[in-house]
Formats: sequence, structure tokens, C-alpha cells
Amino acid sequence: MKRLLFTLVIVMAYGISNAQLFKVFGHEVGYIYVGPRLGMNFSKFSDFNGTYEKSRFGYEFGAVGEFGFTTRFSIQTELMFLSKGSRDENFGKIRMNYIGIPILAKYGFRALGLDKVYVMGGTFANVRVGGAWVYDDGTTYELGGGMKKFEWGMGLGAGAQYPFKTGVAALDLRYSLGFSDIHSDDNITTHSRSFEVILTYKFDLVDLMFKLKKNKTPEPEPAGNEVDSNNAKGLKIEKRN
Repeated sequence: MKRLLFTLVIVMAYGISNAQLFKVFGHEVGYIYVGPRLGMNFSKFSDFNGTYEKSRFGYEFGAVGEFGFTTRFSIQTELMFLSKGSRDENFGKIRMNYIGIPILAKYGFRALGLDKVYVMGGTFANVRVGGAWVYDDGTTYELGGGMKKFEWGMGLGAGAQYPFKTGVAALDLRYSLGFSDIHSDDNITTHSRSFEVILTYKFDLVDLMFKLKKNKTPEPEPAGNEVDSNNAKGLKIEKRN
């Protein structure tokens, strides 16, 4: 039984790394992608007492994990550092740094000659880890308690990906809409808005693990005890086209 399970794991890892998706007992088994993300954003505040309502350029970077249930549907989560904020033509800008965790559902399809084009939607939570008031004369003050530490909201977007020999490159366009009031003053209700352009390079996690172990050749099985995983009773593994 242990030999059968070991053989099954090896065959599954090989199948995922080469076909991205395969079948066990007629059921589709997905894939796991991980990789770095780097992008830029244009963010602003709404209803900020008539000031600081112009878009500000910022940047973001981090890591992504994506679990695919089928060739079309997947769930993606990220751990990101984001530099966001807003600006005013007469005063300067507000810089707010966050650690963000979005969770998104993705639905993909083939189009425009690309491996996959997809739409996505979900929620996000951001925790502020720094920030400052930056005035036009160069004076900078720590943001302090004027803005709340936490915000959450909804993200919507679309993207496309293209496979390479070592992984998959993806480009996302996303709009993030903050639902929570981020201003500490009860008389001011302010929400964040941002448009993001993000580049990702993803690696197949099982493929990476398989490559790390491929140099470890298992001991030869004694004659008569070899197990053919594809002919095992009740088990069928087949690659998808």
C-alpha cells in the first residue's frame, strides 16, 4: 500500500507539472501556482472634506498563491506591500503604506491567441504600517492618528497570462474600492479608491517540489512486487488535453 501511494504521488506530480490538470477517478484535480508580484497604482480619497481628492501614483510588491480547481476556475490570494494615498494641488500629498491581503475568485477562458484571459473579483483587507503628510515645500510629518489603521473593500479586475518554459507570466488590471471609513474624524467619511497595474510571474508549486526531489532515485522494487499505478484496481489517472 505504501508503494502504491508513493507511486501515485510521483505520477500526480508529473501530471501536474506537464499538463497542469489531470483526472483521478474521473474527477479533475487542480494546480497550485506561487510567485512574485510587482506593480503600480493610482489611488485617491473620496469626500475628504474637499481636499486631497486627486490621484497619487504609488507602487506595490509581494507574493501570490493561486489554487486552480479546474482549467477555468481558481482562487487567488496575495500578501502585498502597498504605497497608496492621495494628493491636493494646493497642499501636497498623503502617503499611506499598507500590508494588504486580497482574496479573489478568477474565471478564465482562451481569447486573443493567449493561453488564458480571465476576470476576477473578491475582497481585500489592508493594515496601515506607516504614512506621512508630505507638503509641497518638502516638509514631512508622520501621519499619526488622523487616519485609521485598517480598511477593507472589494476588488474587481481582468487580466491575461502567457506560459513560458519556466513559469507563467500574467498582467492584471484591477480596481479596488474601499468600503470602510479610513478617517478618524466622525464628521468626515472618507473611502479609498485605486486603479492597479500588476505584473506576476508564477511557478507551479508541485513542479518545483518534484524537481527538487527528482535526483533522489528510489530503491529498486523486488521482482514481483512492482506496482503499475495506472492498472491498479479502482484507480485511473489520465492527462487532460
